[in-house]
Amino acid sequence: MKTSEQFCENCGAANAATAQFCQYCAAPLPFKHTTGTLPEQTLLNSRYQLEARIGQGGMGAVYKATDTRFNNRPIAIKEMSRSGLPANRIQEAEESFEREAHLLADLLHPNLPRIYDHFSEDERSYLVMDFIEGLTLEDYYEKADGSPLPLEQVLNWGEQICDVLSYLHTHQPPIIFRDLKPSNIMISESGHVYLIDFGIARIFKPGQSHDTVALGSPGFAAPEQYGKAQSTPRSDIYSLGALLHCLLTSVDPSEQPFFFRPASELNPIIPAELELLLQQMLEMDADKRPSSAQDIVKVLRHVEQQRISGTLVAATKNTARTTKGSQLLQDAYVLYTQKRSRDAVAAYDLALQTENLNPQAWQGRGLALALNGRHHEALESFERALRLDSELITSLNGKGTALNMLHRNKEALDVFDKAALLEPDNAVTWNGKGAVLSALNQPEQALTAFDIALHFDMHMAQAWNNKGLVLRQLKRYPEALRAFEQALSFDRNNITYWNGKGLVLYEMGRLKDSMQSYQEAINRSPDYAPALYGIGNVLYTQNKYKNALDHYDRAVKSDPRFVKAWDKRGNVLGDMGRFSMALDAYEQALRLDPRYAPAWNGKASVLCQLERFEEALRAYEQALRLNPNAPQAWNGKGNAYYQLGNYDQALVAYERAWHLNPKMASALHNMSLVLRQLRRYPEALDAAESALRLAPNDPDNWQRKAEALRKLRRTKEARAAEAEVARWSHQA
Repeated sequence: MKTSEQFCENCGAANAATAQFCQYCAAPLPFKHTTGTLPEQTLLNSRYQLEARIGQGGMGAVYKATDTRFNNRPIAIKEMSRSGLPANRIQEAEESFEREAHLLADLLHPNLPRIYDHFSEDERSYLVMDFIEGLTLEDYYEKADGSPLPLEQVLNWGEQICDVLSYLHTHQPPIIFRDLKPSNIMISESGHVYLIDFGIARIFKPGQSHDTVALGSPGFAAPEQYGKAQSTPRSDIYSLGALLHCLLTSVDPSEQPFFFRPASELNPIIPAELELLLQQMLEMDADKRPSSAQDIVKVLRHVEQQRISGTLVAATKNTARTTKGSQLLQDAYVLYTQKRSRDAVAAYDLALQTENLNPQAWQGRGLALALNGRHHEALESFERALRLDSELITSLNGKGTALNMLHRNKEALDVFDKAALLEPDNAVTWNGKGAVLSALNQPEQALTAFDIALHFDMHMAQAWNNKGLVLRQLKRYPEALRAFEQALSFDRNNITYWNGKGLVLYEMGRLKDSMQSYQEAINRSPDYAPALYGIGNVLYTQNKYKNALDHYDRAVKSDPRFVKAWDKRGNVLGDMGRFSMALDAYEQALRLDPRYAPAWNGKASVLCQLERFEEALRAYEQALRLNPNAPQAWNGKGNAYYQLGNYDQALVAYERAWHLNPKMASALHNMSLVLRQLRRYPEALDAAESALRLAPNDPDNWQRKAEALRKLRRTKEARAAEAEVARWSHQA
């Protein structure tokens, strides 16, 4: 399937590079380019040093080169020569080359090479862009030596091509690629797809009846590209259909343009759904083709899901009749995609009565069990699948996720590492590994794993969300916010992504924006407890206690086991002076999770308010056993000791709180108070002045200073401090 070609000056059709006459209009083809003749080590534009010619076509040549001004980074340089062109073609050729340069400069997409520079030199024009290490689809096709390429591989490539076509077609103004063929698609070593030649791409102009010039490659170009009508996004869809048909059947469409046998007649593994899609894409009438690349990618993804689940149904007559077991598997998978997890598990159990040795059946059962939160059973199912097929990547990923959910994090990490060795470019694997590393409190390594996942699938919303959660943990809030917004750009209806964005905005102090994000989640799921809790936090911060309490109540009603909501409910009730109800809320939180330190701290604070100081002291000690570095708990423990008259222990607790948080003015204030009780007046004065440096407008801090000064008999200064007490108390 050689695709080097020259284009007819008369009709614009592509012809073989060796042809002397146009195969479509019979016009002579005298025009020959003189590109691709530059020797190695040639220095272009005083910075780009050529290494080797890596491509040659009728319209130009491509070289691998290095950029000597940027650490000799590898680049690709596309060359177009004006030599030999008739005068009426020079301007046209230059305009075409400039068009490609400006097109690429305006585009930013992971499946398109980036353009860095363009220039002219010695009657040649040059375009400088990313150098992509890999093979073209033409290379893959030729290596297959007449055999169809694997379905899994073609589906993956097709999804990526759909993604970039969707980007081009929805660009303003829309861009039609118009030359989608194997030699214009590069596959990197990691399996990433790039469109590499925009030489005949054009801006779509609504209302135009036909293209000015007929362009495209025979067999891959749509009928309307031959001057009959204007090329549109559906022209690229036709070309993609021809490309997929070619890869799946090994039949070169250029040998008999516009004629495509049913794909399943040539390759019996082609499923019925995919065959129907190809027929629609290859319709001669453009209006009968799918309307967008997004319509195509939905079908490709559904076929891939069926392939993974073992429910794929071939289109050929010999395999169209499914067995009872495979029909049950198909029914089970449909239930799984509808998130009817219990029904799906029951259907898989029924199917396994006849498909007990089918690894995909055990895998599907594991996925359905995981969806239902039954991680122990899911783990068993994935292990059964892997005993039947040890390299089943989806089962390895499922097993790793189940182990992580069961807090067997180190075992999960080993499983994901094994999956990454088998399939290094699997984004789901890297995302799962990132989640495990985060659970193991290795946030930087987790971020690296999420970035690798996004390198292989930048549209993986879950990986963006997980990255946002880790960045928030690291308090890198602007980056976390961007990550959540990226997740939402791919899935705007996911309530957990809205909730994550709301949480970051709340911690950034952007309360209004935070409220809007939480509300977006509530609009989609009115009883979503985390968002109700988040709105409660915003209202609590705004001192709107009653409204905050209403939202905490709704959160615990929706999820009675929501420990944080019970804890915050206790906080707001305590601030409202409803101490008995606050105590009940804290105790409910601790019944659910006896190791939740903030609830012990809150309970202790309320017990102090109820003057049950011995009980408060025991609660503070429990909080500190769980989290010995909590300054609020140490400060509260000091208060309990103070009320019990144990000033020495109170001072130790206050000093510990201040050591943990040197900006904690209340701890310094309390130190001053207890030091006065211990008659250590100079130290009491120092503590009061330190508190004032942190909170100069707090009348209580001025009061502590005045009291210490009185004890030191510095009456004049004490009066001045008392005047400050009066001033700030009045302003408060």
